[in-house]
Amino acid sequence: MRGVKQGQEKHVLRNVSGMAEPGQLIALMGASGSGKTTLLNVLARHSSSSLRTSGSLLLNGLEVFRMSLGGLVGYVQQEDLFVGTLTVHEHLRFQASLRMRSDYSREDTAARVNQVMSTMGLNKSKDTKIGIPGKIKGISGGEKKRLAVASEVLTNPSILFADEPTSGLDSFMAESVVHVLQKMAASGCTIICTIHQPSSEVFALFDRLILLAEGRVAYCGSSVGAKEHFGRFGLACPQDYNPADFYIHTLAIVPGDEIESRNRIKEITDAFEQIERDAASTEDIAIKDADCTGNTENAFTTKFSKSALRSQWYKAPIVLQIQWVLWRSLLSVIRDLAFVKVKLGQVLIVTLLVGLLYFQTDYDQKRMHKISCALWFVVMQLSMSSVTAVFQSFPLEVPLFLRDHKARLYRTTIFYLSKALVDLPFAVVQVIMFGTIAYLMIGLNNSSDKLFSFAGLCLLIALTGSSFGYLISVLSPSPLVGPTSYLPFLIFGGFFIRRGAVPVFFQWIQVTSWFFYGYEALMINEWTDSPLLTCKAEDVGCLKNGSIVLTSFDLHEDNMHRAIICLFSLLLVFYLAGLLILLLRVHRAEK
Repeated sequence: MRGVKQGQEKHVLRNVSGMAEPGQLIALMGASGSGKTTLLNVLARHSSSSLRTSGSLLLNGLEVFRMSLGGLVGYVQQEDLFVGTLTVHEHLRFQASLRMRSDYSREDTAARVNQVMSTMGLNKSKDTKIGIPGKIKGISGGEKKRLAVASEVLTNPSILFADEPTSGLDSFMAESVVHVLQKMAASGCTIICTIHQPSSEVFALFDRLILLAEGRVAYCGSSVGAKEHFGRFGLACPQDYNPADFYIHTLAIVPGDEIESRNRIKEITDAFEQIERDAASTEDIAIKDADCTGNTENAFTTKFSKSALRSQWYKAPIVLQIQWVLWRSLLSVIRDLAFVKVKLGQVLIVTLLVGLLYFQTDYDQKRMHKISCALWFVVMQLSMSSVTAVFQSFPLEVPLFLRDHKARLYRTTIFYLSKALVDLPFAVVQVIMFGTIAYLMIGLNNSSDKLFSFAGLCLLIALTGSSFGYLISVLSPSPLVGPTSYLPFLIFGGFFIRRGAVPVFFQWIQVTSWFFYGYEALMINEWTDSPLLTCKAEDVGCLKNGSIVLTSFDLHEDNMHRAIICLFSLLLVFYLAGLLILLLRVHRAEK
């Protein structure tokens, strides 16, 4: 197996072989950089597309190395990825409703959730929110680990992979998590997990041990037999010493002593490889080259067939996917009141500032300048707040979505469109609050038709800004990119540089700027059929009516429909472009 980086190739794993049977709890250990996480990801089909792999992966004799395992196996990631505003029970309800087969009734699903919570010791925290660090107090780290495992075992997987399930936990909590895994293994599940420096008590809970060093297998067998194996090389584990620490230290590259360390590792791995070759004719070694198999006696192995593997796509129908993803998104927004309050507070403050700055004025030449500036502030506030709101929420949910998608919980389109639908009520509230207050305080055209047109245009501008935010979030999830991504569109939005003054090589920016079309539409809405402007003797170049005002800004009242169509077009283009890029990211992640 090779990893490709910047045109260079590096062997990550070489000649790795092993066997896993039902009912076993297997520890995959090694020093940092030994390749244990890479091996686990390859077995679970979670490896990066930059890895070039070869070999065989058999499940009950069926080659599945290039197949998607779907919901047939469980995978517990090292990072705790949850929607922190949900309770433990709500999270498991969501997972069960989308993971379990569609022929399960609601009562069956609820019973399974309760059973898993009881098995994992989560009943006490059933109605406790999972929590968001620094924002919402939630369950403990150990409970999060057990919840991550619970999410994967809802469907009774035959094989469970866990990447560092005890990371960040104290020795007591780590032992409790591994005890849960041990109970699952006792029920017939095969569990393989990477683990870093377990305590002696935790280490004793594992049935089998796989030790990696420099991408090769140093040992594969029972945990108890490892002492005898290393003793053959004169590497006896001291009495009252944690065996796990001893093995990791023995197989580590010691700084300043690299040559001797590598020679020791080569001797151990070469010897084990020879032992495998000698035992190849026996039943002890059944699979070569990164294999994992189950016993035909396993109660769950009937699922491992070609037809079953091909059918492991989305368990829940599209209607249920839409229902549950929308439910989770809405609940998350409703419960994150601090974020909603801050955003609405910002909108209200800016609204009052704009309203007071451009408060009611007479219909004179000064009003013309004030109104044009006020409408530009409206466009900027709606656009910038919409983009910022997306950048503060959407990028944080993409890693969670990618994990859920690998588990085949719901489709990419459903996740993406549900976010847009959930954001719609906030955009409407923002427009009602900001638009109405600003419209009345500034003293814009007092026609009711103009007011409703103004509100509709504001909503369209806000939604277009949101769609652009989604596009940039998918392209570059870094929050630093958001505030700067829309600056070119703002600069060429028609206020700082009017349409006729834009250089030819920059006109494409103005053509794709929703700031420009939004400002144009609001200006046309305000000045078309507006009352005559008062001209004083000292006014030079007096603009007497709205038509002349529009002409002075290189705008024309007949362009209203064009501006609306362009806003709608940009809204759809940004949304669809963001969706296509997200689909490409998902496709690349699953290669």
